[in-house]
Amino acid sequence: MQNYILEMKNIHKIYSVNNVTALKNATLKLEKGKVHALVGENGAGKTTLMKILYGIEKMDSGEIMLRGKDVKIDNAKTAFELGIGMVHQHFKLIDDFNIAENISLGIEKKNKYGMIEFKKIQNEISDLSCKSGLDLDPCTKVGDLSIGEKQKVEILRTLYRGAEIIILDEPTSVLTEQEIQRLFNTIKMLKNQGKTIIFISHKLEEVKKISDQITVLRNGETVFTGDTARTNIEEISRLMVGENITFEKLKCTDKKGENIFSIDELYVKDMEDQYFKVKGISLNIKAGEIVGLAGVDGNGQKELIRAITGLSKIEKGSVFLNKKNISDYSTRMRREAGMSYIPKDRVMEGSSPESNILENEISTKYFKDDVSKNGWINREKSLDLTKFLIKEYDIKTPGINIMVGMLSGGNIQKVVISRELSSEPELLIACEPTWGLDIRSQKFVYDQLEKIRNEGKSIFLISGNLDEIMYLSDRILVIFDGEIVKNFDNHDDLTKMEIGKYMMGLHIEEKPEKECDNRCTESTD
Repeated sequence: MQNYILEMKNIHKIYSVNNVTALKNATLKLEKGKVHALVGENGAGKTTLMKILYGIEKMDSGEIMLRGKDVKIDNAKTAFELGIGMVHQHFKLIDDFNIAENISLGIEKKNKYGMIEFKKIQNEISDLSCKSGLDLDPCTKVGDLSIGEKQKVEILRTLYRGAEIIILDEPTSVLTEQEIQRLFNTIKMLKNQGKTIIFISHKLEEVKKISDQITVLRNGETVFTGDTARTNIEEISRLMVGENITFEKLKCTDKKGENIFSIDELYVKDMEDQYFKVKGISLNIKAGEIVGLAGVDGNGQKELIRAITGLSKIEKGSVFLNKKNISDYSTRMRREAGMSYIPKDRVMEGSSPESNILENEISTKYFKDDVSKNGWINREKSLDLTKFLIKEYDIKTPGINIMVGMLSGGNIQKVVISRELSSEPELLIACEPTWGLDIRSQKFVYDQLEKIRNEGKSIFLISGNLDEIMYLSDRILVIFDGEIVKNFDNHDDLTKMEIGKYMMGLHIEEKPEKECDNRCTESTD
């Protein structure tokens, strides 16, 4: 008989507020020291099952066995006490705190006088960081970190609190290829240390690469559990969605028109207005063209997009849309000129989690005749539009009036995408458009992008997923240290390795590796 470190048996969950069945007798069994993948479509119940395990949600029926004993997990504190930690899709960190303060928050070590022992905490976190291969400086302010580094902080926090079972919810969604490889190295190191990892992902190539075992959920039910090596991507995909879905690289089109969008010698400073992050970038995108931007996170992509969309000040240079200089336009004026924007962060920038789906869908249209008249929102037209978009984009929701923050991450992304594409833009700025989407939804978004490209629209695609960049783009630009260092035609012989070399900066010599010593030189103790 197989001994499992964790068994979740016949887990059933109904959300009474809307009578939606999220889980139907779902089962998950984990072996110690293994990486176990949990996959399924958006809304299949993956996150709900993990929230139950982590104590955030309560199951209606079922049982959880941990190390052979029946356990009740009513909150996250209990989960941590039992050795279960979770790294969420959307990080729960305080940007103004440093790494050590974030990790130790709520469990700070104190001396006999009740004073927090900052130096001891920092040294402990530094040692754990080196041991786990995460290599973080505990004194670094979290707000200064990249997405990949913030994820490391979340993982380190679970380890610091003694987690033996670590849940990684969509951990590679917004990581670059290099960051993904570093994450996989960390996972392998944790596995060798006897940790058990639950790996939730829609990227089936990664699931095959990193996991030992796999469980597939569909419509809240467990439909498959087995060794990852004994199945293949096509079979996993079929089990997830009930049909075979295949991807073929978009064929570059010769039907390109005039320049729709262009940037001329653009300079943009960082958020603190201290130094240039964008350094003289010029580019153009023609009608009927998808141009992809590839680069390691932190090389100026964020500042470039914020300047294009009117969210940051342009220090020097110009932005043109349909031959009009829009450099001084507000964000709303840019939208009215024909620009739409899918932000990288769907929660903080792309949506209002506390507002319902209807309110989110009309948030960029409420002043237009389509949904309002004489300054008053037309409820009937707004409802009709929202119902159409929910159906068209297969947004899984119990109703229009549900708060967007209560949807799964993938369905929040669908709300953002449906709102932006339904604006019928001349230029679409798309940052990580398929972040957190299942394979069926990815294919749908790709088809929509191809459709609007073939209609003569322009798309500027920014993604850390090189497969996505190479699948969709007619041309690929590479950004490094705030400059465009390469412009590739996306021909069939182009490889990720070739693009990756420019992403890392060919003119930069590799620095010798240093010993891992991240202790603060000064202590606040």
